Amino acid sequence: MLMRATGRGSISSVLKVAVDVLWVLACAVLGFIWIIAAFALYALVTGNTPFFDLGQYRLKTGLELTAWITIGSILCIGVMIVCAYLRGVFETLVARDPFVPENATRFAAIGVVLAVMEGTSMFTAGLINLASSILAAGGATVAFRFPNINWPVWLAVLTLLILAQVFREGAAMREEQKMTI
Repeated sequence: MLMRATGRGSISSVLKVAVDVLWVLACAVLGFIWIIAAFALYALVTGNTPFFDLGQYRLKTGLELTAWITIGSILCIGVMIVCAYLRGVFETLVARDPFVPENATRFAAIGVVLAVMEGTSMFTAGLINLASSILAAGGATVAFRFPNINWPVWLAVLTLLILAQVFREGAAMREEQKMTI
């Protein structure tokens, strides 16, 4: 038996639960990142090594740790915001009422959040790369590299902005249909 796309017990309700689980996982990962940051700060201030050893995954410089914490935090917070908006979209799908103006706003907001996440990550990576090339150990010259552009993310941003406009038009047509006798 095929599942329905909307309503109770549908694919939308299952996806809403999956988005809730993803939100909780993003919160947990963000907490983990900040705990690691606290231990690293403790090790930096006291000069002691933390009580755990990551072996081959140890970050060698404070700059690498800063990059990891900053970009990881940005991505986790962005995922949490996107999940909050997606939850609203799936709630309207479960209620069998997807063409509401709020969904157009939600899709546009998701697109903007993805653009900010990617832009901030690119800026942070570029800034850290610039700092590491300036602060190269032993006077060695390290060439500055521009951050890579993640084209699929920017295509997703464009798609979400177009989808927001489609939902905005769908909501307007639905309102116009309600006024027609």
